[in-house]
Amino acid sequence: MPVKINAARLKKNLEELAGFGALETGGIARESFSAADLAAKRWLMGKIKAAGLLATSDAAGNVWGRLGDQNRAVVIGSHLDTVPEGGAFDGALGVLAGLECLQTINESELPCNQAIEMVAFAGEEGAFLSFLGSRSMVGSLETSEVLAAKNMKGVPLVSAMADAGLDHRQIASARQDFSRISAYLELHIEQGPVLEASNIPIGIVTDIVGIDSYWISFLGEANHAGTTPMDMRRDALSGATAFHRRINAWIHSSPGGVVTVGNIDVNPGAFNIVPGRVRLTLEFRHTSVSRLQKMASSFMEIGNAVAEEMGLIFKSERLIWAPPVSLSDKIIDTIRQEADALGFAHRFMASGAGHDAQILAQKIKTGMIFVPSIGGKSHCPEENTHWSDIEKGVQLLLNSVIKLIMA
Repeated sequence: MPVKINAARLKKNLEELAGFGALETGGIARESFSAADLAAKRWLMGKIKAAGLLATSDAAGNVWGRLGDQNRAVVIGSHLDTVPEGGAFDGALGVLAGLECLQTINESELPCNQAIEMVAFAGEEGAFLSFLGSRSMVGSLETSEVLAAKNMKGVPLVSAMADAGLDHRQIASARQDFSRISAYLELHIEQGPVLEASNIPIGIVTDIVGIDSYWISFLGEANHAGTTPMDMRRDALSGATAFHRRINAWIHSSPGGVVTVGNIDVNPGAFNIVPGRVRLTLEFRHTSVSRLQKMASSFMEIGNAVAEEMGLIFKSERLIWAPPVSLSDKIIDTIRQEADALGFAHRFMASGAGHDAQILAQKIKTGMIFVPSIGGKSHCPEENTHWSDIEKGVQLLLNSVIKLIMA
């Protein structure tokens, strides 16, 4: 008899989780190590234990659930943290889909050749460091990064971890022995318009885009806005806006990839003072390493040229380097076979968003399943997915996991 998910239970869990960090405006603010994030993790630990599963957490703040005592395991995961005004499905769906898979398999009493684990990764969205939990798991997080990391409010990561009862000096202990993990799977909303426009409920991810990001600074000279002539100003904001305009012109004239300036901090930040310092975030993405390298060198050249023309100083500091990855052909084929068996229409596609899966794919066989995002919207309060598509995605995840643990 086919094993089926408990859709009503999954929906109830998603609705409960959405209450942690819920805003009156309709979105969710559950940034990493915030009170809402920590409360959500405690809630999840309770759900895992109530399901009769082993619940643990590690020194990076990752939350784990486990079914079975076999040496080898298939891991299902995603993240609980959100962007400042995010939605109810990004990350959350993947975590609770993992819980639902473990719970359903446990209740079915299927004889399994491998254990099954679920993980809710800490800090995927980058409030302090992007992919904090998954990078800790693979051992690619440097101590210097942890010590230097701060959120947008200037709170150091080490302080936030201490407030959460974690010791940053122990974070290396979160590293996993990958000889015991046979595969990693992640279910996620697409966060784009392709599946909905194609009227296809399932995306099977083949590649995940690489991400390169920086803090960019233009340093000029603060001065009186009324008495400093326009041709004698060293206006850092003028430099930043020229930089923004030119990098966008460059990307449009040299197709391939995307570039975004998502945050700008102007100092001193008064209406009657010429800006002396501007700090902005620069992020760009592509599925090719060589293309990302070309983008990086070109954008740095543009920044230096703008600074020279305007009498400014240009500085850059790398924030994130997550290389593009191709996912496992074996896992992709397993998902395809199970989608065909279930009669679910599907398409192969690359992910334009970054995911914990791209970190894990550097170590183990990894696969991802996408379900459609209504209107292509994500990272906003309007983020949503039709429930019928969620059910299909979670059922496909379950069937794919069962196929793998029986191997």
